Amino acid sequence: SPVLCMVIMMLPKDGLAGIARLILSPECRSICILSGAGVSVASGIPDFRSPGGMYDTLRPNLITANEEERELMSSDPTYVVEKTMFMRNSYPYLEVRRLFILGTRERKWRATIAHRFAELLHTKTGKLTRVYTQNIDGLDRQCEGIPPENIVNVHGTIGSVACEACGESVEFDDFCNDVKSNIK
Repeated sequence: SPVLCMVIMMLPKDGLAGIARLILSPECRSICILSGAGVSVASGIPDFRSPGGMYDTLRPNLITANEEERELMSSDPTYVVEKTMFMRNSYPYLEVRRLFILGTRERKWRATIAHRFAELLHTKTGKLTRVYTQNIDGLDRQCEGIPPENIVNVHGTIGSVACEACGESVEFDDFCNDVKSNIK
């Protein structure tokens, strides 16, 4: 895209010091961050696709599913997170995400240096206009220096739970209690 090409052409050749100068310069009027799993992995949250990640360690034979669903997950591990699967049988997703869900309630993970850098961009320069994140972990929201309205959770956030069928909201603690009691 022309905008991306322009940004790449503007990147200084002298590394981080040059990037810092560019950010602080009047030529840089606003900053938008696009982030994904990489910014949260350092907190200890495994991603989905890396070796040792959720898809790599998925064991369909241990999941509460019928034989057809197990075969689908065996041939394509991403099926465990597909909405069609969740609407038919939510157990596979909830079982593979149980530790993440309960760990989120316990605040097991903390914002990383990447999250804190975004916070500094806002508090020190005022130039951070948006953080678009694919992550549902809510670590961006631990950075109180970033206004919540500047964070866009593209896939939602684990801290906000609603019924997929009717849209009714559920308190996160109640959801976690149900997961802890009813999901293996």
